[in-house]
Amino acid sequence: MRTYFDSQFATLVRVACVSILVAVAMPCAALGQSASPDSGDVWFWFGACKDGKPMGVELSVEGKTVYHSSFRACRMMRTDANGEREGKAKAFRFVGGHTFQGTYRTTKQEQIEGSIWQAGADPDDILLGVSFVAHNQILLNTIHIVRPGKSTQSELDAGVVIKTYPMTSTPVPPTDR
Repeated sequence: MRTYFDSQFATLVRVACVSILVAVAMPCAALGQSASPDSGDVWFWFGACKDGKPMGVELSVEGKTVYHSSFRACRMMRTDANGEREGKAKAFRFVGGHTFQGTYRTTKQEQIEGSIWQAGADPDDILLGVSFVAHNQILLNTIHIVRPGKSTQSELDAGVVIKTYPMTSTPVPPTDR
């Protein structure tokens, strides 16, 4: 049963996804580049492939890990991807007490709702959308570029860091904390 918060959060995530996709697509259009959305192999997270690259993801706020998980990055035809799995947002909660973007203050009594989802698929990388919401306010909405098989790190905001890295073994089912 969906609660009012779940419905509001889902709406905010959809708005965030559209905002990111528009921001990513606009520079390509401005440069006159065009590619068929159905052409070529691209990377997806949580793909169902045998030869994928096992990857870990860790998100920390002020040095404290608030989310970690693993996934298999799979390179496949855009049309072959399992949309349900790749489109799934990973949701998590953590205690507030951080100021986002120098403006949005949260208290230690608040629960921050976080989500990570695949915002884009490219031939060389995966774009992960990352959002934080509290009291019906989007605190931060941004992207992180995953380079399958390589370590990447982004400072999403002051004190907010996301890392993705190759794993030496097959990823275990995701652990959402």
